[in-house]
Amino acid sequence: MKDLLRDSRVRRLLVANTLGSIGSGVTIFSVPWLLVHEPGGSEAYRWATIGTTLALFILAPYYGAWVDRHSRKTALLASELWGCFATTTMAVVGLASGGFAPWSLMTVYFAGMLYYTLHYPAKFALIQQLFARSQYQSLTGLLEIQGQTAMMIAGGLGGILVEHVPLWVILLFDAATYLTSFLIQATIPYEATHLTRTQPDATVAAATDAPRAPEPRRPTVWGAVAEGWRWLRDRPRLGIFFTCSLIPFVIVMAGNYLFPIYVAQTLQASAAYFAGGEIAFAVGSILAGFMLPRLIGRHSAANTIPATMLVFLAGLIVIITLRVPLAFLLAGALLGFGNAGCRVARSALLLHLVPNAVMGRVGGFYQVLDRVLRTTLVFSMGIVDTQGPPAGYMLLTAVLLVALFGVAQSRRAVQEEHTLPAHG
Repeated sequence: MKDLLRDSRVRRLLVANTLGSIGSGVTIFSVPWLLVHEPGGSEAYRWATIGTTLALFILAPYYGAWVDRHSRKTALLASELWGCFATTTMAVVGLASGGFAPWSLMTVYFAGMLYYTLHYPAKFALIQQLFARSQYQSLTGLLEIQGQTAMMIAGGLGGILVEHVPLWVILLFDAATYLTSFLIQATIPYEATHLTRTQPDATVAAATDAPRAPEPRRPTVWGAVAEGWRWLRDRPRLGIFFTCSLIPFVIVMAGNYLFPIYVAQTLQASAAYFAGGEIAFAVGSILAGFMLPRLIGRHSAANTIPATMLVFLAGLIVIITLRVPLAFLLAGALLGFGNAGCRVARSALLLHLVPNAVMGRVGGFYQVLDRVLRTTLVFSMGIVDTQGPPAGYMLLTAVLLVALFGVAQSRRAVQEEHTLPAHG
């Protein structure tokens, strides 16, 4: 990691991503807390989550295909501009109207989640293009540390600001972080090699009067998702492994709906404990970011993922069985370590095993799958209205157990795939 930090591109990425993550993190922390304290807010929050997930489900494959055909740096910068524009606009709306109605809170939440959808696929493809394969494991660990440090700061800021500062002020602060992130990342040197390799040499064609070969027909957007699916279908056990190892992240995203309701209704605690849970989650994630590159090097990513999923399982069990604020903080740390550890190891495998030419398509497929699973889980959270938040966590635990079984069954095939030359 020390060698990576000497690279000015890495330093700029880390600073910019930290700022953007703080901005989006404060927004996504503040809005659910405000919503669940409105009359009927828990149900409104659930429908906002479902609506956002469905909208992003439709967008994700189009965006994944677009990233494959355009500059990854342009895509990354566009995500920062979106974040700045959207939050500034909603801040002005809230200030002009004297507050935020439920519809405007839901709009702010959607804008923040869209930022994540735009930002992370572009960043992932850019990193794969800029850096050597030998750097992937250390780089993914470093980025996980950065991202979770930012979320820890965002959780702390959100816990302080949400009960003392108007939301429009918070949104203006967030917009400033997006703008600063844009300005920093604009200075990163970049060449879109995935585009220049496929361009015909016009000079040579003109000199030889040779007929120009027809450009290969580009697949439709959903065709690109299908291409990602076919690439995985040709490696079925690899596809099972990547799918099952995605589940902790899906559960975290669905669990984000449960966290504020669990704190407010089951623990009957203040926003400080909600923020404390976010900070504990980030601390666990940061620890995983430091430890995972070394663990992967010693035991392999395929062997590390099941262990981190077991840690994640322990966090869910603590939430279900020990319904006190301090136990909630412990659970947050376990969930953070398990989720981040699984993500770091899974990201390293994806970078090693998926060719850059199809990374956007494979990523687009998994974004679609993520949204389908997430929507299904959030729909099922209607159980919370009658049985309470712990019942929701029981359902998520059952889903994780199925995923653990899938990972255990497909792990050996992944190890074998990892020993083969990179697929072209």
